[in-house]
Amino acid sequence: MICIFDIETIPDVKLLRQMYPQENLNNLELCEKAFLTQKEKSGSEFLPLHLHKIVAISSVIADEYGRFLKVGNFGKNDNEQSIISDFLAFIDKKNPKLVSYNGRNFDIPTIMLRAMSYNLSATAYYETDNAQFNKNKWENYRQRYSERFHTDLLDTLSHFGSIRGMHLDDICLMLGLPGKYDISGDFVHQIYYEDSANFNQNIQRIQDYCQSDVLNTYWLYLKYELLKGSLLLGDYYSILQDFASKIPQDKPYYKVFHQAILKELENAK
Repeated sequence: MICIFDIETIPDVKLLRQMYPQENLNNLELCEKAFLTQKEKSGSEFLPLHLHKIVAISSVIADEYGRFLKVGNFGKNDNEQSIISDFLAFIDKKNPKLVSYNGRNFDIPTIMLRAMSYNLSATAYYETDNAQFNKNKWENYRQRYSERFHTDLLDTLSHFGSIRGMHLDDICLMLGLPGKYDISGDFVHQIYYEDSANFNQNIQRIQDYCQSDVLNTYWLYLKYELLKGSLLLGDYYSILQDFASKIPQDKPYYKVFHQAILKELENAK
């Protein structure tokens, strides 16, 4: 089983209020202050990992051959503890192969830091000796140069950091994948904090966006497997055709992905 995953985060305003106790700001204003302070300090608005609160973990689940099974979210709504607990329980139970884009440097470290705040365990992720799943010190989730348990596509496509600035959306554009069709991660906190009257709809929008990211990552993974020779061209087209038939038709990203896949399948004719 393969689990292609991605997280969406927002600034943790509870922690930010501890950092700026004298500031009488609303949540969005507080986020902007934190971004500005961080940019003055480091040249980037990107906050340290401990200030990221997880509001979504989405995944595509595929079989061991890469055939699409389903796409969805872990946990319940935006409850961070539920989201992380559900994700870690899935890894403990299934020991899937993980696939991500920058998962080793952002998603996984953030998940594990936040898991510690809830006293959660991630036994299967950290173990290095389990004969049942063929884990050893060379083959495990944390072994960077082995793709058996975790393939970080950014890591491997950038030759383990030799190339900088390889953004998922740019790679998708080059390959004819949909890429970001609605919003980007930079605006998730605005959607989350700015309109409390439509909170549930905003959470659904964030989850749908996160799902679209894992669909892009899944398709990129198929192309990577094709590049390596682990997937035959005929099988690639067959998997894509099946993928197109299983994308949830009630989702806002359905049309853009379905059309992109049909365009790709024209190459098989």
